[in-house]
Amino acid sequence: MRAAAARVRYSCGVNSGGSGRRAGQPAPPAPGPKWGAGVGWLTAVALAAALAINLAGLGAIAVAQRGVAEEAQRLLRLETEARAGVLEGTLASMRADLAFLTGSPVFFGLESALLSHDPREARWRRLEAEGALLLFLRGHPEAAHLAARSGAGVVLVAAGRRGGIPVLWKPGDVPGSVSAGQSGNPTAGPDGAAGRAITGRFEFITGVRKVSGAVTLEATLDAGRLLALNRAMEDPSRACVLQDRDGAVLASDPGGAAQAVASAGADGADAGRGMHAGAEVRTESWSAPSPWRLACSQRRGLAVALVQPLAARYRLTLILNLAVMSLALLLGAFAIKQARRQQALEARAREEARVRDLERQLFHTERLGTVGRLAAGMAHEINNPLEGMSNYLSLARGDLARGDVASALRRLDGAQEGLRRAGEIVRQVLQHADPATAPRVVIDINGVLGQAIEFVRSRPEFASIRFEADLFPSPLGVQASQALLGQVFLNLLLNACEAQPRGGEVRVVSFRDGGRVVAEIADRGPGVPVQDSARIFEPFFSTKESTGLGLSICYSIVTQHGGDLAVADRPGGGAIFRMRFPAARMAMPGESRPDEARHA
Repeated sequence: MRAAAARVRYSCGVNSGGSGRRAGQPAPPAPGPKWGAGVGWLTAVALAAALAINLAGLGAIAVAQRGVAEEAQRLLRLETEARAGVLEGTLASMRADLAFLTGSPVFFGLESALLSHDPREARWRRLEAEGALLLFLRGHPEAAHLAARSGAGVVLVAAGRRGGIPVLWKPGDVPGSVSAGQSGNPTAGPDGAAGRAITGRFEFITGVRKVSGAVTLEATLDAGRLLALNRAMEDPSRACVLQDRDGAVLASDPGGAAQAVASAGADGADAGRGMHAGAEVRTESWSAPSPWRLACSQRRGLAVALVQPLAARYRLTLILNLAVMSLALLLGAFAIKQARRQQALEARAREEARVRDLERQLFHTERLGTVGRLAAGMAHEINNPLEGMSNYLSLARGDLARGDVASALRRLDGAQEGLRRAGEIVRQVLQHADPATAPRVVIDINGVLGQAIEFVRSRPEFASIRFEADLFPSPLGVQASQALLGQVFLNLLLNACEAQPRGGEVRVVSFRDGGRVVAEIADRGPGVPVQDSARIFEPFFSTKESTGLGLSICYSIVTQHGGDLAVADRPGGGAIFRMRFPAARMAMPGESRPDEARHA
């Protein structure tokens, strides 16, 4: 932009200087050679501008013609797809009606009814069946004929068309049955549209077995009539052909364009001769291989001819406005360029300011969300130890009232353990910025599980729940924080008990699986639905009226210890929460642990 401005200033300075020199000199009596050269240069510029404008106009006409052709091609493709959809719907409706007829009371047991000793019953059943066939042919003009066959292939009743009108056929007039994959006899559709008869057999089947007493309906589809019923009559220049999966022609519209469609082989326009489009027609239960293909063509000249009057007017307008446009084009292009550049700069400045404002809002929102999640997590995690301490103190008060000091001391030890666990949770939250500083020691996971089971079992609201512990006979060492793992086990046990408010069973199992230590907590509750199992460990997701943080925190603690937490269905009903941790070697009595050796 600065270079362009410099060139403008330089040009203006030269012109003003030249004008001053010519003003100080007397005017020549006659045009000299320099003046003639200037006129020639201006004429050349004018001619170049006029040529450029005419070329631009011709180019615009060509672009418009190409745009009209592309739009016509797009419309042809859309209309071909729509017509293919109509064909699919017609075939699906016909197939559904045939499937309904095979299981209707009109045809069920027809063979035995026609062989009945009661002539009145046989006559009424035949009349009902023949009436159903005629009504079907009346409602489906694309069907050529329809026959009901017994299980042995004997024609019971049949109907077809004569002169396009549904009439009853004698059983001997019905052609031989055609199996799926074979073509029928050629037929002629209306308006001279050539088509091929396509057959289909429809049986009433329950599961994988044919129902005894049901008949088989054999229908013949007139592809030519089917294509003619869905033809766009308002556009005689367009013709379509219907082919099966192997490329065999099933039916085609009248007109010479159908041959071009059959030889096109692909969608699009070929060498300016015409436009072609195709779409699949998916069918079932018919002898012609599926999917079928509907290919349509249209002469390109008719579509492009629509823009010719507009092109003629545009050429006349170019000639009449040539002088004005040559100057307006230059000035307008420069003004538009400057305006667009200014708009682009202003839009970029507004967008940058908006992005900065959104970044500030997002940062503030993230900080508020982090503070809220941290506060909710601390409240949820500390609530469990506090509730346990309250229970232990209540039990200790009862023991003291009975004079059982030893039991009261054990209850006070449990309350002290809850205090220690709450303090450990607070320390863990304070160390959130640097989780690597959290102390980890090798602990026996069986001991932590036993403490959690003893705590939950002592709660009076869970007195109706049976607890079973199948712990590994040997210590199972895990490098972990005892308070955090205890909190995980306690949360899972409480969830298992709350899932069985009317009583049930909670089973705790621990074992070694290669280099991993596995702990399972199973219940007999309603289980976890499949749609919720993928989100059950997400924060704030809950299937009950809670904060939805318990399982999310448990999952986070387990993964921080190098393990994994998963949920599965328990055989017989319920859910199993399975935790897997890397195994660690337990220190023998009198042997210092590795972490103690490092601190020594």
